[in-house]
This record gives sequence, C-alpha cells and structure tokens, in this order.
Amino acid sequence: MCAVGLSSGPQAVQLIAKFGLSLPIAGILMPLVPASISLFVAWKWMKLPAPLALGSIAGQQCSTPVITAVQQAAGNTTPLMAYTIVYALSNVALPLLGPIVVAMTNALGAGTS
Repeated sequence: MCAVGLSSGPQAVQLIAKFGLSLPIAGILMPLVPASISLFVAWKWMKLPAPLALGSIAGQQCSTPVITAVQQAAGNTTPLMAYTIVYALSNVALPLLGPIVVAMTNALGAGTS
C-alpha cells in the first residue's frame, strides 16, 4: 500500500489541480454518506444496539482497524457478530459491482464528450 501511495502522489497533485477541492470532498463523502445512512437504518429503523450497528458498518466498509476500535470501545467482541456477515457480503459484492461502476462511469463520460 505504501508503494501505491508513493507512486500515486504526483498524479494526485495533478488531479487536485485539475478538479480543485471537489476531488478531496468527494473522497470524504463517498465512504461517509453510505456509512451515515447505514448507521441511521441500523440504529433507528432496525433498532440494533450501537455495538452491532457499528460492527456492521465496519464490515460494510471492510475495515479491520474500525472493528478493532469498536471492540475496544465496547470492551468485548459483541460487534464481531454483525461485522463478520456484512464483511463477507461486502467482499463478494465489491469485486462484482466494481466493474459495473467503472462501466457506468465510462458510459456517462462518453455521453458527455
């Protein structure tokens, strides 16, 4: 990951120069919006306790550091019950949906040029 980050640095500066602040803002909103919606649905609509709601969101984001932090805050491994199934589903859905999103983006880009 370090090598990818270091090799992408010059391109990132060029992209930010080209697109301005909208690029970093989009990068922040992309994970934040789905996680916020999921938290609202899990906690308010499904009435999941906070550790399970946060565990499922960590699984949705495929984030091991987040589930570790949630477990430490909870003081037990309860969040893992929600994390494991959502993590497994995300690991199947993300590779399958990635090419679809790229194809849609290319189609939208081709239609506007």
